[in-house]
Order: sequence, then C-alpha cells, then structure tokens
Amino acid sequence: MALVRAYEGWKDAEREGSAYEYCWRNFLSSQTLQAIHSLRKQFSYILKDSGLIDSDGNTNNSLSHNQSLVRGIICSGLFPGIASVVHRESSMSFKTMDDGQVLLYANSVNAKYQTIPYPWLVFGEKVKVNAVFIRDSTGVSDSILILFGGAVAKGGMAGHLKMLDGYIDFFMDPSLSECYLQLKEELDKLIQQKLEDPNFDIHKEGKYILFAVQELAAGDLCEGRFVFGRETSRARLRSPEDDGKSNLIKDGMNPKSLLQTLLMRAGHTPPRYKTKHLKTNEFRAVVEFKGMQFVGKPKRNKQLAERDAAIEALGWLTQTSGVKAPDENDDDSPLDLTDSMLKLLTRPRRHSKNSSRKR
Repeated sequence: MALVRAYEGWKDAEREGSAYEYCWRNFLSSQTLQAIHSLRKQFSYILKDSGLIDSDGNTNNSLSHNQSLVRGIICSGLFPGIASVVHRESSMSFKTMDDGQVLLYANSVNAKYQTIPYPWLVFGEKVKVNAVFIRDSTGVSDSILILFGGAVAKGGMAGHLKMLDGYIDFFMDPSLSECYLQLKEELDKLIQQKLEDPNFDIHKEGKYILFAVQELAAGDLCEGRFVFGRETSRARLRSPEDDGKSNLIKDGMNPKSLLQTLLMRAGHTPPRYKTKHLKTNEFRAVVEFKGMQFVGKPKRNKQLAERDAAIEALGWLTQTSGVKAPDENDDDSPLDLTDSMLKLLTRPRRHSKNSSRKR
C-alpha cells in the first residue's frame, strides 16, 4: 500500500509541476517512479490489447479509491507470502509458515508503527541476516485473505474453514463460512469467464458479486482473535512403518506440516532437518526440536527422508502423550493428536496464541 500511495502522490505532484520536490521531500527515487510508470503503461497496453479492460481509463479505475479492494489485489499477487500478526500486551510478533518467528525490516513502513490493525501481513520479500526479515508488507483482514488468498476448504466442523492444508484455520458462524465459500467460488468463476471471453461485461454480469466482495472486504473490522489449542478435526497418523508412498496423511495434512504446526502452536521454533546422503545412494534425515532428535529410515530422496523423520517424531509424540492407536480395521476412527500432544509440548506462558482465527 505504501508503494501505491507513493506513486499516486508522485502523479499528483507531477500534474502540479512539483514532482522533483515531492521525491526529495519523501526520500523517493524519481528514476524508480518513472520505471514504475513505464511498466504500468506496458501492462495497461497488454490488457487493453487482449480486451480484458476498456480503453476508457476512468472506467478501469472506478474502484481504485477502495483501499480494501486494493489490499485484496495485493494479497492475491503476494500470496502465499503471508505472516500472522500476534498482538501482545506491549509488542507484536510475526510468524510465517516456513520460518516461524520473523521480524519487520527496519526501513519498511510498517516497522515504524507501534501496532498494526490487521491480523495478517502479505509480503513480497524475505531477507535472512542473523534473523529472517520481511519487506514490502501490507496488512490484510481475514475476509481479504479468505476471498483473495489461496484455496479454502471446509473443515471438520460447522463454521470451520482451512487454508494451506489446515495450517491456517478460521472459525466463524456456519452461515458466514458458507457465504465466504460460495462468494469465493462465484468470484473465481467470474474471473475465469472474463479471461476466456474478453468481451464479457464483468461490471454488468457480475455487478452483485463484485458488490458483495467489496462489502465483505470493507466491512471486516478485524475483530477476530488468535486462539490457542482450538479443537479441529484431527488428522489420523499413519504408522511409522508406512513406506511413505502416500505423501499425505488423513485430512490432507503433510507430516512435516503437522509437526511444525504442533510445535509452533505450543510456542516452539520450527523443527530443523538434517539429511545425510548414504553410500547406498539413499538419504537418511534427522529432525530436531526441544533438544530431541528423531531419525527416519533411509529413503530414495531427501523429501521422503524428511517426511519419514517427521512421522517418527509424531509417532513418539503419539505414544508419549498417551494417545491410543486406532483399530487397524477402523479407517474412519480419528486419532486425537492435538489435545494430548499439545499438552506434552506446551511450556507455561502467560499468553499463548496460534494461527487459528475466531470471528
């Protein structure tokens, strides 16, 4: 959003003949803004040439004043570069799925604020120095993330939506969750129809869909909260003896993702994997967390080796936490991983939150 506003301010100053002063006053590069302007013209020409937008610039920019919609477009372009914004008593923390806790780059606009009134940040770049920093970030609400982010699926209970294979969970009124799912589906169909038929009048035919999207995006006051240990439909863990041919366990969860999710929900750093190439041309992986190591079986590639190590760790957590294994003949019997395993992993803290959102 800062880049959008900087560009708009520069164009206004250019019309008034004070573009140079604007750049000097705001520490902006005139050459960079000129390059952005040139790229915008090229993109606009390509879209007009393909028939996807009208030649009338005023019509194309009729919604450019809608900040929520602009944030949605930015979210769509930067997803899955997303970090959660967890507010504490006197500070904020940021977490990504791949890196765990991250920091805002010191020179970024959002780093200057004491609080960010959004639960999520979408970002364009990560930089690793002594820690992982995110740059070019924009705050988005739950509604924007659901409508403009990645695929969303129904969870195991009424009002439960999940994203990124269940790494992000949303809990809300069942009627509202159905509204989100149906609206997202209709919006995707509308965009697909426009791409297939450039002459399709999206403003006329999709008038009410676009209006509903704008209302939901603009009306989200970010009143949800992160909830620790929220119960969801449990994944069933495959046996450590599993050959690993299936990449996913029940409920669409990858073992590595499940292990990382459990650790982060318990307040720990993500697990670390070390993989060794054996003389047999196979790979063996070791996963480390909380000062413990779990060794997987030799596998034909690094990915399968790390997966097997994660299964070994999950198997140990299952046994140690006292979770009973399901009957081998009962394929629909869910294995309760979260409650007992989180109790085992969780260390005492005054405030514990995770990537589940309650609306």
